[in-house]
Amino acid sequence: MRRIPALLPVSALAVGLVLAITGCASGGSRSTQAEQAMYASVSKPLAAAPSLPAGQKWAGGPGAGVRMAVPDRWVTVPAGGRPAALHAVGLGRLKPSVLNAVMPGWGRPGSVTLADPSSPGGNSGYQAVMSLSCAAAGLPAGTNALTGLNTLAEQEFTAINSSNAQLGQTTVDGRTAVLVYNQMSVGTASVTALQYAIAAPAGRTCYVTLATETQVPFEPVFSRLRPGIQVLGAT
Repeated sequence: MRRIPALLPVSALAVGLVLAITGCASGGSRSTQAEQAMYASVSKPLAAAPSLPAGQKWAGGPGAGVRMAVPDRWVTVPAGGRPAALHAVGLGRLKPSVLNAVMPGWGRPGSVTLADPSSPGGNSGYQAVMSLSCAAAGLPAGTNALTGLNTLAEQEFTAINSSNAQLGQTTVDGRTAVLVYNQMSVGTASVTALQYAIAAPAGRTCYVTLATETQVPFEPVFSRLRPGIQVLGAT
């Protein structure tokens, strides 16, 4: 079942998206509980950005247009290693145009690709891959930031042919953002992609996108990354 609910205010995000997921997803109770934890977390306003916590490091920077605090175990994947990393999480067989819809800007100069090698899995041992990038917004003319981000997300869902697509309003670094959730089949792999699409200064959209075949442990992790995301550039 594919459902794209209407955009929700932050206070309603957790309730609205949890109901949509409960009726559609087939991952069982553990998956549902992980999704609920993610939605509940991203529905809450953020306090002032904390200093870098112990056990974390900065990833990204001015070249990517965004930086974020990630666990120390996450590694930066060099450009030459990105195809193997994508293959490890089930995305290696996608056409480039579809891959760019799943992980916008993943191969753009200045973008940063990270991976979590915490447990063996796939050809490279990566359990999840994350992309940080910014680009010209590409929002439809005459739309505000929220409506424009919603439209871009729906275009992603169509390009990917998601089997389960969800989106809702949140904030990242004090800026309008959309949490995008989609599940897709790529050959025999079932891949979940989680994304913050952020309305950024200077007419840009910034993306933080995580892809994995083991969504249950990574959904609450993804929500906990939100306070450490910082959009860089002109204000």
